[in-house]
Amino acid sequence: MTKLLTVIVFAASGAGPAMAQDGDDGKEIYQSVCKNCHGPTGKGMASFPKLVGKGEEYLTQRLEAYRAGEKIGPNSALMMPLAEDLSDEDIASIVTYITTELE
Repeated sequence: MTKLLTVIVFAASGAGPAMAQDGDDGKEIYQSVCKNCHGPTGKGMASFPKLVGKGEEYLTQRLEAYRAGEKIGPNSALMMPLAEDLSDEDIASIVTYITTELE
């Protein structure tokens, strides 16, 4: 029930992926889309896992899988719609931000 409520509240907030443009790094996307669940420092919050220390390959694979609609964890229902419009460049920017600025 709590997980469903979280998804409903997040969806109602109007939050959605803010795509990086013109070479912007992933900070803007992370701040607008990721930090509400994974925390401002990427260390996770409540039932949402930490992202720091996971490595570029892991983070990239997870985001690509969510973008493709793969259910790969308990938060898949929330992650899939957030990742579906991310470009390869957006994913690379987010991963770079997490692995260089948050770690």
